[in-house]
Amino acid sequence: MRLAAFLAVILLLYFAIPIGGFNEDNPAAAWIRLAGVLLVFASALVLQLRMIIAAEVPQVRAAEAVVETVLMFLFLFGFLYTSMSTTDPRAFTEPLSRMDALYFTTVTFATVGFGDITPVSQLARAVVTVQMIAGLGALVLVAKVAFFAAGRRLGTP
Repeated sequence: MRLAAFLAVILLLYFAIPIGGFNEDNPAAAWIRLAGVLLVFASALVLQLRMIIAAEVPQVRAAEAVVETVLMFLFLFGFLYTSMSTTDPRAFTEPLSRMDALYFTTVTFATVGFGDITPVSQLARAVVTVQMIAGLGALVLVAKVAFFAAGRRLGTP
């Protein structure tokens, strides 16, 4: 139930937060947005760890944290791709709606790579590369940290 509520909130935020207003003439703007995405992600991870340590059943909370953190990772990169496509419609093979961007980031994370949407600009390719590298380690890192925190809460090394 908690996971469903989390998904509902993150979907609401993803589709409700305005995207316009970014300056396409400033190439640093995408890097600033990427830094913001990574900062939000890291902050959420710290909050998740605190919740695991405080949980009555830390292993269950750790499993939920892994799923929630991966969902947040996908939605944050989806938001980033939408904003990049809005400021530079030529950044990808087609302009990305929010749903297109979420689809693209999920396909990239899952390493499926259908090829229907691809990054075209150097900046888009660089950001997608960051997502691929981060995605390779994100699931393993988040799971390892979450279950380590759960084990520490139970007193096991």
